[in-house]
Amino acid sequence: MALLVSEDRDSPSSLEVNAGSKQAQMDQTWQTFSMVLKSGDFCLTLGKGELGPENEGCLFCRNPDDELAEVFAQIQDLIDNKREVVLFEPAEPSFELTISRSGAYGYKVEVWLDAGNAKTGIYRWDAAGVRFFTLHKHLVSFLEELKTQFP
Repeated sequence: MALLVSEDRDSPSSLEVNAGSKQAQMDQTWQTFSMVLKSGDFCLTLGKGELGPENEGCLFCRNPDDELAEVFAQIQDLIDNKREVVLFEPAEPSFELTISRSGAYGYKVEVWLDAGNAKTGIYRWDAAGVRFFTLHKHLVSFLEELKTQFP
């Protein structure tokens, strides 16, 4: 599990991403995933990591365009002070991630879930999400965990 935690210890928030299986379709490769957002006592879950009749279909494209390689590069550039913001939405839009610099050693993280698209195939603008502040060390750890989970 790749986990990005907030700096707030009184009412902690987090973003958790879990890898599922890869599936090849003709000349494309897709990887399933699940995501858990927590804010205090509230918890939102998107996907179960596998496709099937009872599971929501949350997918990252891995080939021909590796979406995760792109977001890894964006996060690394943010860590290295080469960019100010990360903007990511997968080709199959089930969530939107924004990470922006906030102060000298911190980042504002926003994740908005579009569970409607994952269940119905119709993208909607209404969403539920979480927003929190995290530190440089947490973002570095999250990127390393993502790279391990999604080689």
